[in-house]
Amino acid sequence: MGRTPFSRFLTPAVAGSTAKGREPGVYWGEEFASWDDLLSEGRRRAARLRCGATYAVDPEGGPMASLASLLAVASVPDTVLLWASPKRLGLTVQEPAPDVFEVTGGASLPAPSDRPLWGICTSGSTGTPKVAIGHADEWELIALHSEAAMYQDAIGGRPPTALATCLPLGFSAAFFMSVLPALFFRRDLLIFPPHDWRPLTGLARRHRVAALGVPALAAAACINATEPAAMDDVALFLGGGHLSGERVRLIRERFTGIRVSNLYGTAETGAIALDHDPGHNEHVGFPIAGKSVWIRDPDERGTGEVCVTGPGCAQYQWRPGQPPTPTAGLVSGTDYGRFDTDGHLCLEGRPDGGEKLAGVLVYPRAVERHLLSLDGVSDARVTVEHPPSGLEHLAATVVGEVDPSAVEEHCTQLPEHQRPSRIRCVSEGEAASVYTANGKL
Repeated sequence: MGRTPFSRFLTPAVAGSTAKGREPGVYWGEEFASWDDLLSEGRRRAARLRCGATYAVDPEGGPMASLASLLAVASVPDTVLLWASPKRLGLTVQEPAPDVFEVTGGASLPAPSDRPLWGICTSGSTGTPKVAIGHADEWELIALHSEAAMYQDAIGGRPPTALATCLPLGFSAAFFMSVLPALFFRRDLLIFPPHDWRPLTGLARRHRVAALGVPALAAAACINATEPAAMDDVALFLGGGHLSGERVRLIRERFTGIRVSNLYGTAETGAIALDHDPGHNEHVGFPIAGKSVWIRDPDERGTGEVCVTGPGCAQYQWRPGQPPTPTAGLVSGTDYGRFDTDGHLCLEGRPDGGEKLAGVLVYPRAVERHLLSLDGVSDARVTVEHPPSGLEHLAATVVGEVDPSAVEEHCTQLPEHQRPSRIRCVSEGEAASVYTANGKL
């Protein structure tokens, strides 16, 4: 099927500025499309779609094509929209409109109903993808919640006038916290390269910007920056668990005046907790207003499953080939955690985080937290490796200005079975080689 040429409604983007009289829209590289243009293109595509069907839109197909296709499906009643590659989900599809794929086989999804459904792959999915599914008629509520709970006073007590992200739009955080607020509040949205944040610097000259990323990508951008850049009107939200003090120092040194916050959440729950003064490795902040967060079945230390309900929580969890599991809007089992005496949420690892090493149960995330307390360490990943020789061992990859001997010495404070025997240290300047495209170590 021939594809609609986007060139007829895309105009050249001027980094960091909006032409006088231009409607707000999406900047990506050298391209710009207004929200009105994207919606108009979506409605044209929607004419080829049918009510009650299930559609997949690949967010990796390019932001303009993906967003127009998403708006196409959103314009059709009683649909199920999968914001994910149909190939990755193993679906049989046909293409009734450009970049919109109707699912004809390979799925045992909830049936379309009087409430439209949407689904997104969790960012940490490996092997068979896991998909969080929610109600698409709550998108406006999610956008309003982001505005009220996180953005309203983000920059000098005022809300942002533009949003930006360097994350793939397939991330639930990028969609919930960047795309939806920009769409519903009619703001400019900048999608910029993970390792080149100059477009963000340019945008910040004319806008107050709420930017979304992950610590590894922010560090890479800092390393690539030739000189400090002023970002007094940027609030940077970084997701991915704990944000180390070394990363915070580096970001504030290279992006002067920037506000840095640590954001914790999952695709199944949306944003859960926020810390506006990160870098201590002790907690992930207070629960976000409007989200109910509690600990189920706590032990004597108060540690148990983190449970969440509120805007952005999945209504179903689904793996291709399996029936969907309803959540009733309450998502649990994403992490173990506890609250400290001040009400901060402290993570204690995932329920499935324990692994056997020589017959002894170890928790790699607990070892990672210990490594992050060593001066000079920016990030750490600990795994149990099972080589063909059968000599399994604990291995650590450490990012920062530190050498293996210092890491080994630091680990003498741990019980012997929790000490990594294979240690690899990588400097921040070389860190790109050990991170995935999604910023995971």
